[in-house]
Amino acid sequence: MFEPNSTIGWPIGRLRSTARDLIAFVRAPTPDARATGQDRRAADVAWLFLLNCLVVLAIAMVLFPIMIAFGVEMSNDMSALFNLPFWQVMLIVVLVGPVTEELIFRAWIVGTARWLVLFAGLVAWMGGSYLLTELGLMASEQSAAIALIAIILVATLIGLIRFWKSSVPDWYVRIFPLIFWAQALLFGFVHVFNYAGDNPLAVLPFVLPQMVGGLIWGYARVRYGWWSNIIMHMAYNFLAISGLLYMLLAGKGGI
Repeated sequence: MFEPNSTIGWPIGRLRSTARDLIAFVRAPTPDARATGQDRRAADVAWLFLLNCLVVLAIAMVLFPIMIAFGVEMSNDMSALFNLPFWQVMLIVVLVGPVTEELIFRAWIVGTARWLVLFAGLVAWMGGSYLLTELGLMASEQSAAIALIAIILVATLIGLIRFWKSSVPDWYVRIFPLIFWAQALLFGFVHVFNYAGDNPLAVLPFVLPQMVGGLIWGYARVRYGWWSNIIMHMAYNFLAISGLLYMLLAGKGGI
């Protein structure tokens, strides 16, 4: 057994306590789990990110043989992404993608009324834009798109003013475990389109890293604030893509 102050024992103990807190939250999610104190938050998030990487690494070691056995590979859309200039790939994958996905999936899950209003506005804009596109009005009738944006902005602003200081609604607290797990599962599922293969069932396990991310980043959002899950997502994507980009550029003689 490691001594608490030993060089190796201390980080192992810190990882264990981080994992223990995470598991306790995942088993009984609650929006009222904000960390107290400011001095250790950055360090706590760093340890949580390390745990995230170790879990995903363990999953990847299992998935790699499946990838080879069933011929799972990147989808055409993902392959096209890597054909873009290096700086564009990094901008999309490390900055735009994480910020956009965190706004859609996790920024609002703390459940305060103002965040729910912002999320409702985002959903309304996405749904309205899709409807206008399907009706062929988005490109041909710019006034329709402008009117849609104006209505949503005004409604969102009114909602923010009305509910800015409101606390988390009781109904939201009751259904929060369902919401927390749903966002993680949905976040993982949408990434199934990043992969392609002859056997669709063989592709499904490859969304496990994203599902794990959905759970860990959701926990970080509730416990440490909006910045933590965005930073972790950006750092994760940076690490995940750096090695692949290096191999692609080396293969093309770019480095």
